[in-house]
Amino acid sequence: MPAIASWGPLVEGPTVPVGAGPIGIAITPNGRHAYVANNGDSTVSVIDTAFFTTVATIPGLAGPVGVALGPSGTSAYVTNAGSGTVSVIDTATNTVTATITVGANPIGVAVTPDGSHIYVANNGDGTVSVIDTATDAVVGSPIPVGTNPAGAASSPDGSQIWVVNFGSNSVSAIDTATNTVTDTLTVGASPSRVAITPNGLSSYVTDNGANAVTVIEKLRAISPNAGPIEGGTVVTITGVNLAGATAVNFGPRQASVIADTANQLTVISPPGSGTVPVTVVTPGGTSNQALFQYVPAPTVTGIDPISGPIAGGTSATVSGIGLLTAHSVTFGATPARPTVVSDTQLTVTAPPGTTAGSVPVGVTTAGGTARNLIYTYLDAPTVTALSPGSGPVSGGTPITLTGTGLTTTNQVTLGGVPVAFNVISDTTLTLQSPPGTAGPANLTVTTSAGTATATYTYVPAPTT
Repeated sequence: MPAIASWGPLVEGPTVPVGAGPIGIAITPNGRHAYVANNGDSTVSVIDTAFFTTVATIPGLAGPVGVALGPSGTSAYVTNAGSGTVSVIDTATNTVTATITVGANPIGVAVTPDGSHIYVANNGDGTVSVIDTATDAVVGSPIPVGTNPAGAASSPDGSQIWVVNFGSNSVSAIDTATNTVTDTLTVGASPSRVAITPNGLSSYVTDNGANAVTVIEKLRAISPNAGPIEGGTVVTITGVNLAGATAVNFGPRQASVIADTANQLTVISPPGSGTVPVTVVTPGGTSNQALFQYVPAPTVTGIDPISGPIAGGTSATVSGIGLLTAHSVTFGATPARPTVVSDTQLTVTAPPGTTAGSVPVGVTTAGGTARNLIYTYLDAPTVTALSPGSGPVSGGTPITLTGTGLTTTNQVTLGGVPVAFNVISDTTLTLQSPPGTAGPANLTVTTSAGTATATYTYVPAPTT
């Protein structure tokens, strides 16, 4: 048994018998009755929604499929797929008052919000027929759309009719002022029905063959969606029906339009602050909103470590403010992609350098670039001499080590044992040998740029 949905939990409700093979259904504006198209026996059932009973059965249709009601609720319009007609039903008497010939195999039907016109999707010949409800007659020529049009819906303002084309996997947008197709969008496989949100800015299409729903918005994307507070960002807006834009608003300010097509606009963002709605205004109306964020310029306060090998590969942490939208860090002229940790911190792997020495570090965000950090590329260390190069196994021998690239020494081991050391200069450091085992031992110096190794010899004590 079906359920009746409420705004709270689902509540078990009755089953209402109708005719054979019901397909289309529409509710009167006052919610008092439902009209059901019974394709199997060519009738329309009228349900009393207060008592869940069928109060009338209207005969004489021909394979009815779609049902729509005008805004006043005084007329119901039913598409007859079997006869290529639309039946007009007087809801006061529940009788057919007119039968209007349209195209082949009509299925979908939509009424404009003012009730003045009916748009009928003719599945059999790929057209849409327009009916004037004042005369119950077709006006104008059939409007060519895609293959096998099925569902139809009107925008809330009546400016457009959206028709889904089952056979060509597309949606046609019809301008009701000119009754011409102004746009065709590709959707999923075998679309069958379309519904438009009350604000008219989004459409939902059931893709019967893809088990999916395609969502269509007038504005699909805005890229980039953030920029500096002083403006000047080149922004690309994609969507539909954008041609002839009379204004592109970033909050209370207008952007400068530099390129304008039906599906894409290119604009220059005006100055601003915070997150603002972006809307496009055309002769057809105002689009849905996309969001654009104004970002202050970043500040950077430190990088740790401040140096690394010329070969690159050092993981560094950059601290600052306004780093959340960081998308590039440059070491000199070489870019690297950061990982944003928070608005105050990011990590980045230093790229290889070209020569040893210091380079500026720049952090670029949506708000601009900060360049007040320095990173130093270091040559790998070398050890050229130990003086003395040997000593007793008891240790305690003062050793002077000479070489290059020793300034950032952070560890010295002798025979695998860490020892205390003093950096005298970039070419000299001193240490004292620990106790060891007779024979050669590796003396290893580790700096921020790598390691270097020399050999120190432990001499056994003499015996008598």
